[in-house]
This record gives sequence, C-alpha cells and structure tokens, in this order.
Amino acid sequence: MRKLLRFKRKKKRASFLKRRLFWYAAGLLFLLTFLFWAVMFSSWLEIREVKVQGTNEVAKERIAAVVKESFWRDFFGVPQNSILLANLPKLQAELRERFPAFSLVSLRRSLPHALVVEVVERQQVGTWCARAQAGEDSPCFAVDRAGIPFAEAEQDAFFAVFSSWGTAALGEELLDPSLLSLLLGFQEKFEKAGEPAGFSVSAFEIGSQGQVEARTAEGWKILLDLAESMEWQETKLELVLRQKIPPERREELEYIDVRFGDQAYLKYLD
Repeated sequence: MRKLLRFKRKKKRASFLKRRLFWYAAGLLFLLTFLFWAVMFSSWLEIREVKVQGTNEVAKERIAAVVKESFWRDFFGVPQNSILLANLPKLQAELRERFPAFSLVSLRRSLPHALVVEVVERQQVGTWCARAQAGEDSPCFAVDRAGIPFAEAEQDAFFAVFSSWGTAALGEELLDPSLLSLLLGFQEKFEKAGEPAGFSVSAFEIGSQGQVEARTAEGWKILLDLAESMEWQETKLELVLRQKIPPERREELEYIDVRFGDQAYLKYLD
C-alpha cells in the first residue's frame, strides 16, 4: 500500500518595503534629518541680530562683536549661529571675563532671529591704588561697592583713594565689602557734618593690622583702628572738632588719633 506524502507550501515572504514598521522608521528618520537640517543650517532660526541693553560705558558694538564671534566656533564642524544651539551659559561667562566692568550679564533668546544681551555695569565708589615703595609707580583702579576693581583709573578729587598692599585682578574682589562700606560711611558722615566738624576725606591708607589713616583734603590725618567701634571713634572725633579745636587752628593740625579708649590725641605741626 502506497503511503501518501503531503508537502507544505512555503509562504512567500512579504517584501520589507511593504512592512509598516519600515515606513514608520523611514518617516521618523526623515523627520529627524529635516529637523537637524532646520536647526543647524536653515536660515529660519539663524541669529541675525544681537540686541545689547543696559550699557553706557562700554560700546554696544564691542559686546555684539564678542557674541557674534562665538557663533562661528565650530561644534563638530557645524557653526553655532542657530538660535537654538547658542550656548548661553558659556557665552555669559565669556562676557563676564572679557568685560569686568559688568556686575551682571544675562542672555535670552528672542525668536526667531535675535539674541538679547542685558548687562548691569559696575558703579565706581572709589579708587584703589597699590601701596608702593618710594620711587615706584603705583597702579590705580576704579572699584565698586563690592570691592571689585574693574578698570584702570586716575586719581581725582571726586573719589577717595584707598591704598593697601596687594595686587589687583580685574573682576575679582580686592577690598572687603564690609570694610569698604565702613570707610565710605565715615567719609559720608563728616562730609555732611557741617561746620566746625565737617571735612572731606581724600584718601584712606589701610594697614595690615587694621590700622587706617584717613587723609583729609585740608592735609591733616585721622588715625583709626578697625578693631574698635567705628561709631565711637566717629563720636570722639566730632566732639574734638566741635569743642577742642578752634577753626583758625585746623590748618595747623598734623593728625587726630581716636584709636584708644575714651581718649583722643591731637598733634599740631611743629
């Protein structure tokens, strides 16, 4: 008896071109490629304008030039002039480094084609000059209320000069802000004191042991100690000027020393 053999017919495999998954993947790849091109190369999101706000001392053109220069630093061979690719934190840090006169820098995107740079400039409250040996030149810098030098400066009558040992680095704290505030408060108090206690301070020489010599515009000095109460030293100084020194003898003063306890010591020129 013959045995009947059965053979299964092989199903014909469908072409991968007819599979949905392939077309989904192809569509996604196309979309991603298009988005990559739109972000990297398309003029749709190209930065065309840099708006600078808040600057008075530094030319806006200088700031904009630094920003635009950063657009053409390649990122794996691709320029970064797309508004979506601009590295704002890195650019902000660079602007702070390049322009120490700025106390604050912020950047924001203004779609589709503008980048906005907002800055706050430091305001000078005094001039710091390094203490120098006899015969040496002393470099001077403008300082703000945070005690940060931000630009080279000349000595003038409008700002008091603060001198101490040290080396200035633009954009980095040089004078302790609380010390600077204390001395500026001393200066302001006596500029507003009126006759016969009023005077103008032209310079503060800060010693390494907390000793301070305040030089007046009249030429005489006040000796202060930062370790003692500044308020009490101011009180003693005002009492001495009002009660102990005749106005006609002010020009004969060499110094008033208010550093010690309840005492104030006077010395006249020889």
